[in-house]
Amino acid sequence: MGKSQQPDGGQTHHKHILIVDDDPLLGDLLLEALQEEEAYRACHVLSGEMALTTLQTDVPALVLLDYHLPGMNGLELADRLKNQEEYDNIPILLMSANVPQKVSGNKPLRTLQKPFELETLLLIVAELLA
Repeated sequence: MGKSQQPDGGQTHHKHILIVDDDPLLGDLLLEALQEEEAYRACHVLSGEMALTTLQTDVPALVLLDYHLPGMNGLELADRLKNQEEYDNIPILLMSANVPQKVSGNKPLRTLQKPFELETLLLIVAELLA
């Protein structure tokens, strides 16, 4: 029938999105907006370290990543993910008011300038998960 039948019998496969943003209000807003879309389930963490802990038990289909984070910044986290085989195929969307000119790593990162419209974010999310 469809592309892939779920062995657990569930008809809907929710794509997991990890939101890494130290702003609790924006994180909650993104969480709410993504979960209103029936195809997604989302998780919000406040730092790169928390993201790495979450990744040990739950590998997302997409990471929405703020650039300015406490401790490890978004680019450092993106580099760490791209250098680990189990995470290097996860698309990353780097969100920042001032997106750095040099986006490091061998794979270019998708970037989104803050502030942004939720509709724009949802379009990019759908495109990255297609």
